[in-house]
Amino acid sequence: MASQSSVVSPAEIRRRLDEVTLADARRLRRRLDRIRGTKDPQRQQDALRKLAAEVDNAQQRLVARGAAVPAVSYPEELPISAAREQIAQAIEQSQVVVVAGETGSGKTTQLPKICLELGRGVRGQIGHTQPRRIAARSVAERIAEELDVDLGTAIGYQVRFTDQSSEQTLVKLMTDGVLLAEIQRDRTLSAYDTIIIDEAHERSLNIDFLLGYLHQLLPRRPDLKLVITSATIDPERFARHFFDAPVIEVSGRTYPVEVRYRPLEDTPDEEDRDQVQAICDAVEEHSGERHGDVLVFLSGEREIRDTEDALAAMKLPNTEIVPLFARLSAAEQHRVFSPHKGRRIVLATNVAETSLTVPGIRYVIDPGT
Repeated sequence: MASQSSVVSPAEIRRRLDEVTLADARRLRRRLDRIRGTKDPQRQQDALRKLAAEVDNAQQRLVARGAAVPAVSYPEELPISAAREQIAQAIEQSQVVVVAGETGSGKTTQLPKICLELGRGVRGQIGHTQPRRIAARSVAERIAEELDVDLGTAIGYQVRFTDQSSEQTLVKLMTDGVLLAEIQRDRTLSAYDTIIIDEAHERSLNIDFLLGYLHQLLPRRPDLKLVITSATIDPERFARHFFDAPVIEVSGRTYPVEVRYRPLEDTPDEEDRDQVQAICDAVEEHSGERHGDVLVFLSGEREIRDTEDALAAMKLPNTEIVPLFARLSAAEQHRVFSPHKGRRIVLATNVAETSLTVPGIRYVIDPGT
């Protein structure tokens, strides 16, 4: 800490910037460059002393962030837990790592924890993108629950119109659109020391733009780590694009599945059934079987509402019908994770297939649309 009588040199301050967060270092380095242009020696020294005091505060903030890192543990039943040492070693040794894993492997929730255990997330945040708002929020809630921290502290999220993160946040879940907007304000993404691009195989315009931008940014940010997750469909394409990055494959969890094919026209003389009626027939077929919730995949909100009305008219006993699509409020979307009695029928878009896991499902009805 600099006293009022001591002489503060620009070189000393620049050296100490390695001991503050990346965002603070960027801001303070700009201040230092402006001060070095001051011609009056006394005014320059006064400004340097004030800047040195700010560096002191910034160093204390970094220490506080390091102390806020929660204890990390891994659910052993997840396939990715067996590969965490291999993944950690790859992240330490390479600037870019591609993790290929099937749905249910645990890559979305466990990769940020692996990065935290490596010391990432302290000098800069771990930014973790999701293609959908519901996924960003639900993944943040899950990680916060596993680490036993309050949402919005060490683990936070930001989506359009909602920012539940803070200066203390170590891992920030967000939509890829939020990260794109941050690039407009900060071209070097100095708030982050690690970026995780999840579900990269979806190849949306946002994801492709982010991957292209990060490809150009990484040589200018050697301290930035990039982790790309993809389904097992051709992950080598991402690896080749990012300087032949290592690819780590993680298996998913598999369960015995009985497939029943029910075409809309079972017999030539049967009247044509529409999709809604076929779904109602399938639900009725399952209602007399083993207890378990039903997940119905539908293409959009209108189809969900039509099916919801038809199922409600059936007046099934002890049955709750829960829609799930992107335009629902956060509270309505969260219903699929809440405890319940009886049977639940979830009517969902493909958000339940690619972005989150709905608990308690025993039966899946896929109309094929």
